[in-house]
Amino acid sequence: MDTAAVSGQDGPVVYGLSLRAPEATVTLLVTALQRYHRRIGSRWSKHGFRLQAVLTCAFLEGGHTYRQLAEGNGIPRSTCYDLIQEGIKVLARRALPLTEVVRLAVAAGWDYLIVDGVNIPTNRINSRIGRRQIWYSGKHKRHGGAVTTVAAPDGELLWVSGVLPGRTVDITAARRFKIAEKILDYLGLLADLGYVGLHPDAIVGRRKPRGRPMPPATREANRLQAQLRCVGERGNAQLKAWKVLANDFRGSPKRITRIVKAVLTLHYWIRAPFAVAES
Repeated sequence: MDTAAVSGQDGPVVYGLSLRAPEATVTLLVTALQRYHRRIGSRWSKHGFRLQAVLTCAFLEGGHTYRQLAEGNGIPRSTCYDLIQEGIKVLARRALPLTEVVRLAVAAGWDYLIVDGVNIPTNRINSRIGRRQIWYSGKHKRHGGAVTTVAAPDGELLWVSGVLPGRTVDITAARRFKIAEKILDYLGLLADLGYVGLHPDAIVGRRKPRGRPMPPATREANRLQAQLRCVGERGNAQLKAWKVLANDFRGSPKRITRIVKAVLTLHYWIRAPFAVAES
């Protein structure tokens, strides 16, 4: 099992990577890094590809700072930053596009996919447009980035979008990435009430009529739809199980796109290493 040493208050602390990033996953990342360096004409790494792979997984899994990982492994902070960012870039480039996810879902015989939105918390951002902080989410009462996820009928995470400012509502994010158009030509699409009006063929619940009680038939239809759709929250949970996304993201929120794409690749590798080893 590979480990990464991280400095703590009482001295170095060793964090194992066996929980989320097993040895097979680290080996896949090492191979991907080697291929990347061959492609750019650099066939070696001063600190070794395995250390780079372990540092990248430790950063994504444990949410440790660059300084902690650098001090624990005896390398400069700037070098640690460069190694991790390159590892994240290599992982992000291997994330499956939504069109490929839909093709695999059709081949698997699924009837529908589930779309949902998740807010990735960030540190306070001072960027303002029209005197409004675009990274502040009024719904979540915090600064963050809006990411859209697509999950399988059993809730397994399949795809993540790029990051948009936290104030972006779910339906706007889905329209921005043309999620409904890419899915509904082949499969059904389930979504919560935040996506009402997304597409005529999307299966979305009905809102309660203003000033009138909801008809029993509509209430029952909403209940049945919610039973199928709510499983998609599992995909959000799988994404935020990686501590780099669960805690307040310390870097520029625009970098969250690469982070979530890298996490998605590791997510696939951990669950089906042999199926994606040659991807």
